Parts: sequence; structure tokens; C-alpha cells
Amino acid sequence: MNIESIAEEYLSIIRGIDRALIDKSRHHEPEFSGLTGIFIPSLPRNYSSAKYRIMVVGRETKGWNVLKDNESFSSLEQYILSALTKHQMLQEKFLARPCDKGFSYFNLLRSIAARCGSDGLIWSNLFCFAWNKGNPMCSPQFSAIKYYSELLLKLQIRLFKPEIIIFANGSTTAMVRQEFFPYKGEGSVCTNASDFSLQGIPNKQLWQFQLYDQIQCYRIQHPSSRGRDSQAARKFLLNMLPMA
Repeated sequence: MNIESIAEEYLSIIRGIDRALIDKSRHHEPEFSGLTGIFIPSLPRNYSSAKYRIMVVGRETKGWNVLKDNESFSSLEQYILSALTKHQMLQEKFLARPCDKGFSYFNLLRSIAARCGSDGLIWSNLFCFAWNKGNPMCSPQFSAIKYYSELLLKLQIRLFKPEIIIFANGSTTAMVRQEFFPYKGEGSVCTNASDFSLQGIPNKQLWQFQLYDQIQCYRIQHPSSRGRDSQAARKFLLNMLPMA
């Protein structure tokens, strides 16, 4: 699947989006200020031949600007292509760097790539916008952000067909993940849930389930979590992932 075909799929979802969310025309107003550009994942260049397909869902990307400071919005089609090209280039750039000493989303991605390969690694997010360089849940536009975030994430799962999904968006946004993918009641899409408490990993740090009865999923804390239990859970999860 090439960037152009992915762009067409995204366009079908966000064609009706309020342009003020992305074209910066009203970003000076309190209602729209603080928003990044829209985050829409592309795929690694060799995704079709990857041994494993693994999607890692973070929370949001803090500084994601599709349009440059002096660049004007031309069309939604061009905007989407620019966003996809930027995503692909930055993923390649970031994964080429060695792990640093910090706790970051990309250190987690680098560790997964080192074990499983980078060709099938999908950099994704729960939210398609950040607000004031962070969690958009307090943004005046959160209703729209949540609406498009759900549609876009579910589209990515359908299009990219990951075999494994790691939800690493953290506990502060767990309720939103559970809205997108209910695990209780008649609308539940999560089955075969279990944890690793018998192996010494607390449930709140690592939990596994199957999404749509076919995709193996894991839920961990956000990679920025420095607690010993969080670090132990990430290491435990990495050791369970398939080796390339």
C-alpha cells in the first residue's frame, strides 16, 4: 500500500473536518489555539514484506506541525500527503538513532524495532491532535478531536492489519481507549483478557487481550513512566514479542 492510496482512505474520513482545525486560519483564537497539525500515520517503506506487523499506540505527538510557519494551506489532499510523508521520514530518522538514557515513546519503538524489526512497525497515537504540546482532553475542540481520533485509529487497524497492538497511551486516557474499544457489555470487542500478576507484573502495568477476536493486544503505561514496576513491565513485554 503506497502513500497515495493511504491518503485516499484518510481523505474519506476527514473530508468534512472543520478546516479551522488544520489550516491555522483561526489558531490565534482561544477556541482553536494550541492545536498541532493532524497526526495520521504512514507505513514503513518495506511494510509489505515485514516479518511481523506491530502497531504501537501512544497518546499524542506534542509538536506535530504539518504546515511550516510561513506555509499556507492549499488543499486537504495536499495536506494529507504532506502529513504522511513527514510521518514516514521522521519515523525512519528517529529509529535510526540509538536509544538514549531517557524514558520516551521512541525509545520503546527503538527497542521493539531492535527485537522484531522495523519494517512492520507502525507509529500511531490514540489522539490525532495534541493541544498545548500535550494531552488534548482539555481542549475546547476535544469533542471533534475524539471523534476523528476514533475513526482514524480504527481505519489504521483495518488498513494496516497489525498482528500485535501495544496500547501505550497511559492511565490518564485509558477511559478514552475503552470508549473506542469497549471491554465490557454487549458492545465489547476485547476478549480473552488476562494479566501477568502471577509472574510478578501488576495488572495496572501490563494487561493482554484480543481485539476483534484476532489481534493480540497489550496495554502498558506510557513509556515516559519511570517507576520500577513500569520499567519491569516494559522489559517483560519486550521479551514476549517475537524475534526477527
